[in-house]
Amino acid sequence: MGSMSASQITTEMTKVETALVNLIGIKPAYMRPPYLETSGQFLPTMKTMDYKVITNDVDAGDWNNQSPTQSQSVFQSAGASGNGHISLMHETYAGTVNTLTPWLINWAKSNNLKLVTVAECLGDPEGMYKPGNWTKQTGPYSC
Repeated sequence: MGSMSASQITTEMTKVETALVNLIGIKPAYMRPPYLETSGQFLPTMKTMDYKVITNDVDAGDWNNQSPTQSQSVFQSAGASGNGHISLMHETYAGTVNTLTPWLINWAKSNNLKLVTVAECLGDPEGMYKPGNWTKQTGPYSC
């Protein structure tokens, strides 16, 4: 998105917002940019659209062919102390879904950690969603 114009970013984000509002009645307050790319018009446009942009501090590396075992080491190295972590994991990788995520849940529990939303982690009293207005559309529906 870093190479896109403000108009293009707004158009793409509006499509996503409309789809989510029409499906679940709300839209996200947070946005993690694809590839963590925040250059160009991205940050000013997200601010105009009232999004809070987040990145991660722990990268599972699943997108880079790291195995669940390698990813586990990354989380263990990040440690169980401090004020929490925002991790980057992708639900499109079987190893992340079937191996890493169950391990991470158990690891967090065994270290007395609480898994929370980004909004909770950041202490955001406004929460992770914003209200949206349903928009009737004629099909086909797409993002």
